[in-house]
Amino acid sequence: MPNEPAKYVPAQHFVGMQVIDTKGSLIGNVKDVSVDFQNKSLAFRVSTKARTELDMSWDDVLSVEDVVLLKKELDLRAPAEPVQTVPGAAPSPPTVRALVICPTCGASAPGHAKFCPKCGTSLK
Repeated sequence: MPNEPAKYVPAQHFVGMQVIDTKGSLIGNVKDVSVDFQNKSLAFRVSTKARTELDMSWDDVLSVEDVVLLKKELDLRAPAEPVQTVPGAAPSPPTVRALVICPTCGASAPGHAKFCPKCGTSLK
């Protein structure tokens, strides 16, 4: 069989795709594609249902068709709040979120946005 030419796919093709683990659970949606030129590897930046973001290495991907299917099961339960160990110490100030994840479609928006730029859902 002769060598087939490489098939290049633009990063925008993946943005918005659902990411599913081996258990069939929806993890979130692809937000962006990252390239590590030094190690010649790819990763998907995923906006999760838990309103966090994580990077999924190409090595963690089993298949990409209509969805991104992972090779492993993920547990996205929120970690427990850290216990304050110094008695009488003031709690740390709340962090300002630079991004807000839409609860409807999973798209990210600036922290000051009132509506989702993708689906129009109210973010306040």
